[in-house]
Parts: sequence; C-alpha cells; structure tokens
Amino acid sequence: MSRYAPQDRAFMVVELIKNNMNPRAAIRAFETTRRTRQSPDPRTVMAWFDKFQRTGSVCDDRLGMAATPHSVDTEDNRALVEEFFQREPTESVRRASIRLGISRTSLQRIMRTLTLSPYKIQVNQFLTDDHTAQRFEFAQEMLERFERGEIDEKKIWFSDEAWFSLDGHLNKQNYRFWGKERPTISLAKKLHPQKVLVWAAISGAGLVGPVFITGTLNSQRYAELLRESFLRYAQSNNLVDDYWFMQDGARPHRTREVFQLLNHHFGNRVVGLDYPSHFEGAVSWPPCSPDLNPCDFFLWGFMKDMVWRSNPKTLPELKASIEASFATVSEQLCQNVVSSFRNRLTAVIAKEGGHPEHPHH
Repeated sequence: MSRYAPQDRAFMVVELIKNNMNPRAAIRAFETTRRTRQSPDPRTVMAWFDKFQRTGSVCDDRLGMAATPHSVDTEDNRALVEEFFQREPTESVRRASIRLGISRTSLQRIMRTLTLSPYKIQVNQFLTDDHTAQRFEFAQEMLERFERGEIDEKKIWFSDEAWFSLDGHLNKQNYRFWGKERPTISLAKKLHPQKVLVWAAISGAGLVGPVFITGTLNSQRYAELLRESFLRYAQSNNLVDDYWFMQDGARPHRTREVFQLLNHHFGNRVVGLDYPSHFEGAVSWPPCSPDLNPCDFFLWGFMKDMVWRSNPKTLPELKASIEASFATVSEQLCQNVVSSFRNRLTAVIAKEGGHPEHPHH
C-alpha cells in the first residue's frame, strides 16, 4: 500500500496544475505545506496526474488503474476538489472543471457533497454621514421625478470608465468565494499590469462603446470623447432629445468645458456631481455611489467575465475581445438592466442612504 494518502495525491495534482505542469514546483509546495522532506519523485507525481486524467481517480487500486469508475464522486476525487478550492477559493466552477478534468455536473455534485457554498463578496465604498444623506436625497428626488413623468429611467444614458487588464480582474459586484463558511480574504495584484481604459454608456436604447482611451484621461480628452464617440452616434440615431445624461464625479468630468458641452446638447437634463450648481434644474449625482450606476453594478462585471473566457494574452487580443463582447449585448438586456435602477433607488431609501445588503438587479 502506498504511503501517500489520497489527500496528499490530490494536493500534488492540484499543485501540478497550478504550476503549469512543473512536478518539481509541485513537490516544493508539498514539502513546504506538509513540512516534510519525504516527498514523491517527479515521475510519481506525473503518474498520479496521468492516472487522474484517465480514470478520474488517484487511488492506488488495480481497478482504478484499469478503467474509469462508474462514478467520479469518489473519496479521492472529493479530496482533490476540496484541496483545489482551499487553494483556489475564487475560481469559477467552469474553469475548475476544465483544470481538474471533471465534468461540470460531476464537479457540482462533489461540491454539494463537500457542502461548498458560493459566498458573495461585496466591495463598497466607505460612506460618511454626508454621503448617506446625499444618496437618500438623490434617491428621493429621482423617484419623485419618475412618478411625475419628468424622467423615464430607460431614457438615461449612464456612463462610466473602467480598466481591463491582462492579469485578470475582480468583478466587484459579482465576486464568488467557494467555501464551507463566509470568508475574510484580501487580494494581491501586479503593481503595473498591462491594461486598457474603456468608456461606455448604457440606456434602454442600447449600448455605446467600447471607446478606448489612450493616455491619461483629462478634461480635454473626455470632452473630445463625448463629442466624437458619443454625441455623434446619439444625435445620428435621435437619442439626445428627451434623453438625460449621467456621469459620476471624476475630476475630468467636472470642468467648464465639459459642462458647457453637455448643456449645449442636454440642457438641464444631466445627472452629475456639481452640474446643478451651474445649470438649474439638473440633478446632482451623489458621491461614492457606483452601486447605483448600471455600468458599475452590471456592465463592467458582465463584460470582464465574457472577455476573460477568451483568455487574451496581448493588448491587441484584449481590445479585440472587449469589442466582441460589447457586440453581444442586446437592446432588451440593456432595458432590463436600466429598469433595475429604480429598484436600487428604493433600496437606498430603505437603508436611509446606505448600501443595501442585497441590491436588486
């Protein structure tokens, strides 16, 4: 009988996968974690992996070596899956299925046996008392304007920018951690990852973007972006009259040049921080409120999930994947997303301006 338990073999297979099939790296991880110098040789590690690929098992019985078992929900596979999610708790089921060589349905069955549950990690900005008061007042004003028929939520252009990087992403609004209890985690990222800045706008009429921003986003570049990429499209498709435009409080958004450009095309139909102090009748966007912007609570996470399915390796591939992902978004999906804006406003009022624990979307 082998001196290595199924849990040890499962650990080695997971480490082998994580280390790009480098058995020596897997052995070093085993020795460090198990605090032992007694470890299998590289050929043994590769044999365990080969066996797992053939049979879905790493156990040391002749039947397992000869044929694939009828069920992959075996003791050693459960050990393998548990070890994998202990080491990679934020991996998606789809990617885990590919990396482990277990079908998604079988993997989900094993995860249920192990009582692994998906915990949602919410990342919200800190709110001061002033912030919560502004959010509460904003939600009240917008709902009142909806009720009076002054604003149609499907006729608001919600806009925003977001970074897409080659080293992965954190989808802040839809982030999952697989475990047996609610986690406390921190994340590390590269100091200078290769990335691209993208601007987009969404309304019930559809999606405008992606617009790739080269260099630092300043007021001049932002105004040019609005003129050349957004307003030209919106005007040619009759999507300016009766529409509102929303932008957050980023510094390049709040200059005289930008405000005058927006006033020329939208008048007081603008939702933006500081804008009402220049043009009466507009609505001020509350600070620290990405959870109210459809770009933040839906679009960016949805797009990054799609982009990373293609696993881009270079910036040109990343841009091409972003463009392809944007092209898949339907007008109906956009309408469904922006319609949830009203529900989020209601939830903010229920929390007296705070972040709803379970926002509607």
